[in-house]
Amino acid sequence: MTETLQLKAYGYNVIHVLNGQTAIDATNDRANCIDLILMDINLGSGLDGPQAAAIILKEHDLPIIFLSSHAEREIVDRTSEISSYGYVLKNSNISVLNASIKMAFRLNIAYMNLKKKNLEIQEKEKVLQFYEKRYRRLFESAKDGILILDAKNGMIVDVNPFMIEMLGYSKEELLHKMLWDISAFKNIEYSKELFKELQEREYVRYNDLPLEARGGKILHVEFVSNVYLVDKDKVIQCNIRDIEERREHEKELVTSIEKKNALLKEIQHRTKNSFAMITSLIGIRSSVSDSSETRASLEELTLRVQSISDLYSLLYETDSLFEVSLKKYCEIIIDSMLNLSQNIEMRKDIDEITVSAKDAASIGMIIVELVTNALKYAFPQKGRGIVILDIKRQKDVIRLRVEDNGIGISEEINLEDKKKVGLHLVDLLVKQLDGTISISSAKDHGTAIEISFPSLAQTLQI
Repeated sequence: MTETLQLKAYGYNVIHVLNGQTAIDATNDRANCIDLILMDINLGSGLDGPQAAAIILKEHDLPIIFLSSHAEREIVDRTSEISSYGYVLKNSNISVLNASIKMAFRLNIAYMNLKKKNLEIQEKEKVLQFYEKRYRRLFESAKDGILILDAKNGMIVDVNPFMIEMLGYSKEELLHKMLWDISAFKNIEYSKELFKELQEREYVRYNDLPLEARGGKILHVEFVSNVYLVDKDKVIQCNIRDIEERREHEKELVTSIEKKNALLKEIQHRTKNSFAMITSLIGIRSSVSDSSETRASLEELTLRVQSISDLYSLLYETDSLFEVSLKKYCEIIIDSMLNLSQNIEMRKDIDEITVSAKDAASIGMIIVELVTNALKYAFPQKGRGIVILDIKRQKDVIRLRVEDNGIGISEEINLEDKKKVGLHLVDLLVKQLDGTISISSAKDHGTAIEISFPSLAQTLQI
């Protein structure tokens, strides 16, 4: 009772009980209110102090100080198996007991912090074990060869089963060897250079690297390697993938592409020859015709067919399968039309534009129709004149303009009039290209026909 009063005088709240079982019950009932236990050794009949303390500590993590008047060694030794925070003699001054209590609190705080850190370490170890197991499963089951090297000296520290199977060496033959000591990497100087590059760049990749397996078989592999940290040590992971099957597929693909390109070239050649034959047959028929009207119609037809023939000739000559220079194509078309009239001067101003063969065919037909119409109808007196062809790229629009200084054309002309075959054909071709067409008087009192291809311009390459 005296000790209780002294402790309360030092600012402590004290619960005083008289035997071991009562101490156990009080602790269980009021564990949240108890911060420290002062336990006597001799508690009379029933449980003694060390026994009661052992039971309490099984359920509660509390600091216990043994307080006894016994100083005999055998009595003190009884408390050695209990996690106590001190042993204080009853006849000690209250200030000594107070100092012991404060020390016990500090020790308990340190113990609880250490316990918390240990729990955190255990959790981290569990996470690391999980990732280690997962890494090991991936490492062992990977269908690529994997070598782990010491980044300092190039020594092999780990190798997965697939790599062992790929090279035909046992794990013991590979481990603790330098990379250049393995006959698969028997080019020693090259292997050392590769390792040096790895150390400097910490990443290398080779899409096709030859390795020699046991027995002399040469393997073509994809070699990807990078440096990373394990704890504080740098290691190099080399992923090695057998690409023999891929190489065979690539060879087959290249062969297939070459065959298809050859077939396309052959088709172009035959098409070019077929158009040339058609042009010749039309020319022969025109030369034997007695009707001037028939000859004129056949000559117009020849120009239309010739424009397509010129396109395939250009594709064949330039080894192009799908694209053509619009400037070069249009110049060929215009040159083939110069013999239609000796008195007409043709002027051209065409930007360097690349278009698809399909679009070039439509544009070529449009030019043939517009220039033929100008030559036939703009100069009825067979006098001298000028026909200008302009093709320009202006932002997102391609503009095609055919202009002459002839007698002009009626602005009320109907492009959809099927009797006017040439202009009706132009109208259909322009619509096919999602373009627009306008007809107006030229500055020299002739005719100007302008066509815009807004959607076409978005797909062209300059």
